[in-house]
Parts: sequence; C-alpha cells; structure tokens
Amino acid sequence: MKLAPTITFAALLALGSSAAVSDTRQRDKVCSVSGTSSYVNCRAGPGRDYAAVRRVQPVQQFSVQCMRDGEAIDGEKAWGYIPAWGCWLAVRWTDLGCKRALETCST
Repeated sequence: MKLAPTITFAALLALGSSAAVSDTRQRDKVCSVSGTSSYVNCRAGPGRDYAAVRRVQPVQQFSVQCMRDGEAIDGEKAWGYIPAWGCWLAVRWTDLGCKRALETCST
C-alpha cells in the first residue's frame, strides 16, 4: 500500500518530463538540404574546421533547433544546430523557409 503514492508520483514526473521534451521538439524547424545535388557535411561545430559528423543528402529532412554565426560559406555565416544528430549544418545549404524561421541559439 505504501508503494502506490510513490509510483503515482514517479509516473507524474515521467509524464512531465516527456511533455517538456515534446514542447522542445515542437519548436524545432523541419528543414531540408537544397542548393546542391551532392551531400553536405553536418559538423561538430559551426565551421569547416570541425570534424564531419554526418553526411546529409539533398532533400533529406531534419529538425533544426536554432542557428548561430560561424564560418561564412558563400557569404552566409549562419549555421543551424541539429539536436538529433548533435551537429551543425551551414544554413547556406538549407531551404529558404528554414533560413527565415530559425531563432538564434542561446548558448
């Protein structure tokens, strides 16, 4: 009998936690690679000096959380952070709707 309140409390904590994650994902912007017929590298940081973490194919969709300035690619300094992959992609290689919708990263 003493376990019931503990289990209920733990379940509520778990639900609250997943709701917070869900809210974060809803704010992410779904983007895709455009402007190239080849893959682009998603990197460990916002620049070509950082290691390539993943290759992203043209028209492949992914969620971008925010953007920050980094190395300029064709005059565009913005890089988008992709939390699911833990890497940065030059916004120069994303669709136009993605570029317009992204907010600046807080960190």
